[in-house]
Amino acid sequence: MKKLTLGRVMCVTALMASTVAPALALDYESKPIMWCIQAPFRLAGALTGAAVSGLVSGPINDGYHWAIKGTKHVAGKFGDENGTGQLVAATPLGGSVGLVLGTAYGVYDGTWHGLKTGWNKPFSRWSYITMEEK
Repeated sequence: MKKLTLGRVMCVTALMASTVAPALALDYESKPIMWCIQAPFRLAGALTGAAVSGLVSGPINDGYHWAIKGTKHVAGKFGDENGTGQLVAATPLGGSVGLVLGTAYGVYDGTWHGLKTGWNKPFSRWSYITMEEK
């Protein structure tokens, strides 16, 4: 009696697998369905990536680097971009302007970076930071 039941379960399992297999083989038809299933997760990943990267990571990163570039640029105009006196004199002007401009650009750049990377790789660490992927 148990052998008959086990045989029936195995036959039903084999029949179920054979009915599902053609649906999995039609890849070109399942892509729109997968896109519809993935779209809410991708949208949430893109929006959170844009918020974190655009409001935190991008402004901090670009503001810091642009402040250094601005200071070195103004120090170079004073004569030596690596000189201690020139760097001290250039920091209030070049550093502050670079910080403000870099922060503004970081909001823009970080938002777009978070949207693009968050859509392609939702909730990955690369959608929350503005570094290049290694």
